[in-house]
Parts: sequence; C-alpha cells; structure tokens
Amino acid sequence: MKIKQTINTEFSELNNNSDKTFNLGLLFATIVLFVYCYFGSFSFFEKTFTGIQNVAYWKIIYHNCMSFVLFFGLGVLFTKLIIKERLTNFGLGLQNKKAFLFICLIALPIAVICGLTTLLDPDMCATYPLVDFHTYGEWYMVLGYFVSYLLYYIGWEYLFRGILLFSSTKKCGAMGAILLTTLVSALIHTSIGAFGKPMIETLSAIPAGLIFGYIAHKTKSIYPTLFIHFMIGISTDLFIFLIH
Repeated sequence: MKIKQTINTEFSELNNNSDKTFNLGLLFATIVLFVYCYFGSFSFFEKTFTGIQNVAYWKIIYHNCMSFVLFFGLGVLFTKLIIKERLTNFGLGLQNKKAFLFICLIALPIAVICGLTTLLDPDMCATYPLVDFHTYGEWYMVLGYFVSYLLYYIGWEYLFRGILLFSSTKKCGAMGAILLTTLVSALIHTSIGAFGKPMIETLSAIPAGLIFGYIAHKTKSIYPTLFIHFMIGISTDLFIFLIH
C-alpha cells in the first residue's frame, strides 16, 4: 500500500504543472515509432510472410501502408479519443486555400530540383526507387507503389507536422516544437531508427524538417507539407529511374 501511495505521489509530482497534451503526444509518437521500426520494417515482412510471391515488391507496399495505419489511422483515433481535440487543430484542415495553392506552385519546381540533385549522390541512386520498375513495371504495380507512397507521406506528415508539432507548440513554443519534430524525424532517418537512409537524405531531413515545420505552423495545416514531401519523393524516384 505504501509503495502504491509513493508511486502515485511521485507521478503526481512529475505531472505537476505539466502539459497533458504534450506528454500524451510524445508518448503516442514513441509507441507508434517503436512499433513501426520493428513491425513495419522490410525485414519483418520478409521473415513473417516467407511464402508470398514478389516479396521484394510487397514488403515496400507493406512498409508504406503501415505508416498510414499507425501514424494516421491510430493518430486520428488518438486525437479524437485520447486528447479529445478537433482534427483541424492538428493540421487536418485548410483554412487558407489561396495560401495552399501559392505554396504548392512555388514548391513544385523546387521539389523537381531537389529530385534532380539526388542524381549526384551514388547512395541515393543505389537506394531509390525502392521498387525495381524494371522487374515490377506493370502499370498496376507502379500505380500501387505510388499510392502506397502517398499513404506513407500522409502518415508521416500527420505524426510529425500534425500530432508532434501541434501538441508541443503550447509547451515548447513554435520554434521549440519545430526543432523537436525535426530532431525526431532526422534521427528516424538514420540507422539508429532502423531506417538506415543515405547520409545525404538524413542530412537534408534537418533543413526540410525546419521548413516543413514552419509551413505547417504558419498554415495550421499538414496539406502543404504533404504535397511538397510527396512531390520530392516522386521526383527522386522518377529521375533516378529514368536518367541514372
């Protein structure tokens, strides 16, 4: 009984004057990222579904879709049921359509240029596209890949530029929230987070995280960053496949 009282007392002291939304947001992100890194990985799919045909293709589709399920699907439930906030308060809204269109128009050529620059890095060319279009070049497989790619970015953006950013803004301030999301996102790109992305991609995740965080903060929406992120991903894959 004394142990239980001690634990409750210590827990209450830790939570004294703390931001519940911030704490829960960090806890949610920690849990889903853990699950994703271990159970949403390529290696997990290969070990679990040993008899499936075209495993090199389906492991990519699985990995991308797990981002949508864990980060977006569970994220929406978390937002609505646990912290009981409106989804529009966490980036799933579009308050200024003109600003959104303006950002997209400006960002589109920049995304294309970013895709082109990946041709200069051998590691990027060896990594992307994740699906070998020479082997899996049927139109429906290519379409399925890019649809799963979009689902991946929806999940990624809602976790980082939605839940993490907006749950931590009140506690950390706008700049602190942007830096926090950038830190976590950049670390996940490394081998520490089980992704093992090329070094230049991890490095670029730092300025990209700062810019994306700023855009999401100013627009109160993840849609502009979702568009930019997706277009950079598509440009990277297509340029490497067509030119390299």
